[in-house]
Amino acid sequence: MLFHALRRAGGGPIPLVVPSPPLTQTALTPARRFELIILFGVLTIFTPIAVDLYLPAFPAIAREFGSPIAAVEHSLAAYFIGIAIGQAVVGPLSDRYGRRWPLLLGLLLYALGSAACAMATGPLALDAARLLQALGGCAGSVLARACVRDIFPPGEAARIFAQMLLILSVSPLFAPLVGGWLLLVSDWRMGFWLQSLLALLTVIVMIFRLPESHPGSDRTLNPLAVAHDYWHILRNRHFYAYVTPVLLSCCGLYVWLTGWSHVAIQMFGVSPQNFGYTFLLNGIGLVVTSQAVAHLLKRRPARLFFNGAIGFQALAAVLALVFAWNGWGGLYGMLPFTFVYCALIGVVNSTGGGLAMAEFGHSAGMASALMGMMIYAGGFAGSLAMGAMPAQTPVPMALLMCLCGLAALVAAMKLKPLLPAQPSAKPG
Repeated sequence: MLFHALRRAGGGPIPLVVPSPPLTQTALTPARRFELIILFGVLTIFTPIAVDLYLPAFPAIAREFGSPIAAVEHSLAAYFIGIAIGQAVVGPLSDRYGRRWPLLLGLLLYALGSAACAMATGPLALDAARLLQALGGCAGSVLARACVRDIFPPGEAARIFAQMLLILSVSPLFAPLVGGWLLLVSDWRMGFWLQSLLALLTVIVMIFRLPESHPGSDRTLNPLAVAHDYWHILRNRHFYAYVTPVLLSCCGLYVWLTGWSHVAIQMFGVSPQNFGYTFLLNGIGLVVTSQAVAHLLKRRPARLFFNGAIGFQALAAVLALVFAWNGWGGLYGMLPFTFVYCALIGVVNSTGGGLAMAEFGHSAGMASALMGMMIYAGGFAGSLAMGAMPAQTPVPMALLMCLCGLAALVAAMKLKPLLPAQPSAKPG
């Protein structure tokens, strides 16, 4: 009762004993602010690397395991469901104990899961290892968002997220290319060993350079209470009005991620070494759109860019389906429209994420985790749907992307947030 009384009086949660006071924006020099944005951006790249690096190796993995390529694609779905489950745990833990220790433990688990992937002997073993890898990998993206919300004011969060996307966008630029080139000098397992090494190096850097941004609280970790807190956030109108379109938009992205290697390599004859170049355009698009919106958000409301990006994504997905259905231009007929769809994810995620979390301060970890759970649950569904289709043409992939894009547009039009946002009661 004392905790709730203090919070109603504006005192905030009762902190646990921590080594040093949590970092706030007022303590930041320009150089330190820049460093933190880089650190938070690095924390977000583990999932994209885990997804993108091994995409060119799908046919090689299938041949080694003696299984159809759809069985290998299921490992991508296993990763997405692991991300969704892991975030349900790491969010409450970080609100209870602070951000640093859940993050460091998550990175260590990611390293262990990556090593298990490298030693997998069959599709089921790879699925299990990918699940373990995802349970740890989720900590980076969840806690990077939560740290931004801890340190920076709500109105600035969307712009910080867009700046972090500059780091995130590097992985689509280089991960598939590196994955394809590794097949020339080694086998597909080397990519997972590299992921394990990268996670261990990041742990060392974060130990020395990542501050604690949240002091912790006396929030209970009772499963029923945690579920109640998640439900409180989920039914917040401002939250679901933004997260639902983001979820549907990202679902289309994961359909593309799951199906594109099969379409490009086996249908259009792109070599695994050159496959990464088809990702290069999308990575450049993410860099351009995320940095453009970070600049423009200084003068324009985030909602304007959010709605515009959702609308253009839906149009691009419809045109991709039309070109795939008619076979116009082959690979090059589809590339411009998949480029637009994937590039605009940078706008949708940064603006939608910033707007959705604007109302949550003390529960930023849980709000970030819930948003991630919903997005990756959609990714799991999209990946599973794509993997279940015996695709002989690009049409199934384009059709699923089109359905996701149109559904996101309808959700953005129908789900109206409360504007201007009013701070909601925080779950206790």
